[in-house]
Amino acid sequence: MEHILQAVEKIMPEIIEIRREIHRHPEIGRKEVRTTALIKEKLMEYGVDEIQSPMPTGAVALIHGTGQGNAGLCAAVRADIDALPVQEETGLPFSSQVPGMMHACGHDMHASMLLGAAKILCENRDKFSGTIKLIFQPSEDTLPGGAKELVEKGVMEDPHVDVIFGLHMVPDESVVGEVEFHKGPLTTSVDLFDITVKGKGGHGSTPHLTRDPILAACQMVTLLQQIQSRYTDPMETVIFPICSFHSGDAPNVIPEEAKFGGVARSYIPEIRKQVTEQVFNIAKGVEAISGTKVDINHYEGYPACYNDPELTEETMKAMAEAIGAEHVSEKKDPYSFSEDFSYYTEMTGTPGVYMMVKAGHEGELVALHNAKCAMKEDAMPYGIAALVTAATAYLNGRE
Repeated sequence: MEHILQAVEKIMPEIIEIRREIHRHPEIGRKEVRTTALIKEKLMEYGVDEIQSPMPTGAVALIHGTGQGNAGLCAAVRADIDALPVQEETGLPFSSQVPGMMHACGHDMHASMLLGAAKILCENRDKFSGTIKLIFQPSEDTLPGGAKELVEKGVMEDPHVDVIFGLHMVPDESVVGEVEFHKGPLTTSVDLFDITVKGKGGHGSTPHLTRDPILAACQMVTLLQQIQSRYTDPMETVIFPICSFHSGDAPNVIPEEAKFGGVARSYIPEIRKQVTEQVFNIAKGVEAISGTKVDINHYEGYPACYNDPELTEETMKAMAEAIGAEHVSEKKDPYSFSEDFSYYTEMTGTPGVYMMVKAGHEGELVALHNAKCAMKEDAMPYGIAALVTAATAYLNGRE
């Protein structure tokens, strides 16, 4: 599609106002009622061909192209729409009006950019063939996430989705409006472990009469940190921090139990499986040597997100032609966070590409999910252009 950035600039005042409206009224996962109503209102106004509601919140819309080409193809484009339980401290004039809740991960930008893409696509149906499916997904930041349920409800069918694209805005020290790609594993899988070590409490003067849960838990924590170096290929990434540890109330009393929790991340499914198996093996060993009982609550979170290399290369080239090579980059290393976009590809085998858009920062440079996280709206035109270009380039590049 020619002159995409010029077309996007014409609609930016409206899209920015939509973004600020969503930002002022954040809603957490599966409760995005107001946000969903606004999205559907705009989709109807723009003239999409169909709006579906597979879940109570969120929306799916279809736009049929009228250009020459393969009318049977379908490209999906996804944006998440949920907020976080964080008290906003950005100082923005359009800050959250909901106490204890804010858009600290850029999903207000994602939703409004996909609406911008919808408007551009509806006004340019003759520029592409086939169907573009817009997925406004609820609950990305609240496990178990909305993507898995959408796939289970058939979002990748009727019509069948041939490829899927998504993106995420990311803070950057100085760069604004650069679309970043990475081939292969992009984000990690995530597994949560809540572990309780049950022992036998007693007086601190007679530890031999107890079954010390703190000592056993500490031994287990240490062994868990050895998984990468001793039980999996050390050349493959395994991230496994222990993020909580609670036990006891008095310095002279050995407690009945100790509780701790951690999160394991990796890029390779086989490594993920090995890590989980080893957690349970370590627990059995600690039980045997300490006389305690170890209970593990394992929550299997999102799979690793994988970018199809061939589709990524193709999309990068189309993006460079559309918005300029100076606004396109390829990242050498993957990211260590997790993202449920992975379900769309992992559960169906559909090729996908997930892009990152560098969005600078307003005020202090902080990470996503921080109460002071604010990114520049100047990056949004590039996000809209990326969504439109990725989908139309795929559809127009096939016979």
